[in-house]
Amino acid sequence: MSQDSIDLLKVLAATVLVFAAGTLVMLYVIYLLSQYGADLPMIGSLPLTAPPEMVPLLANTQLFATLAAAHVTAMGLALLLTSQTIDMALLITSKAVAVVITALIGFAGGHMIYLQLNERTALNLQALTPALIALVAFLVLSSVLSIPSFRQLGNLRFVVAIGLILIGPMLLLWL
Repeated sequence: MSQDSIDLLKVLAATVLVFAAGTLVMLYVIYLLSQYGADLPMIGSLPLTAPPEMVPLLANTQLFATLAAAHVTAMGLALLLTSQTIDMALLITSKAVAVVITALIGFAGGHMIYLQLNERTALNLQALTPALIALVAFLVLSSVLSIPSFRQLGNLRFVVAIGLILIGPMLLLWL
C-alpha cells in the first residue's frame, strides 16, 4: 500500500470520527437549547430531533452513482488525451468525493448513535449500504483504477478508454 493510500485512509478515518462526534454534539446542543431555551426567539423553533428518515434519504441518493458514472466516462475521455492537469483533476476529485461520502457516513453514524442513546432506536446500518458502496467505488477509482495506473498500459490505454466511455453510462443502470 502506497503512502498516498495510507494518508487517504487516515484522512477518511479522521473525517468519519470528526463528523460523527460533531453531529452527536450538535444534536445534543439542539436538545439542550430546546429544553432550556424554548422561550427564546429562534431557539424554540429548533427541531428536538432530526427525523430518522433523514439518514436513509441522504445516504440512499443516486447522486454518488451518477458521480461515479460521470467520473468513469471522464476517465475514458482523459485517457484519449494527454494532460497531466486533467489526470490530476480526476484523481483529486475521486479522493474528494470519497472524503465527502465519509463525512456523510460520519454524520449518519452520529445521528444513529444519538437516536440510540435518546430514543432506543435500533441501529440500522442497511441505510448506509449505498453510501458504503459508493465510498469503496471512489476509493478504487482513486487508487487501483486511477488514471496514472491506466497510463502505464501504453497504447492499450486507448482500448481501456473506449471501454470506460461505454461502461460509464451503464453504471447508471447498474447502480
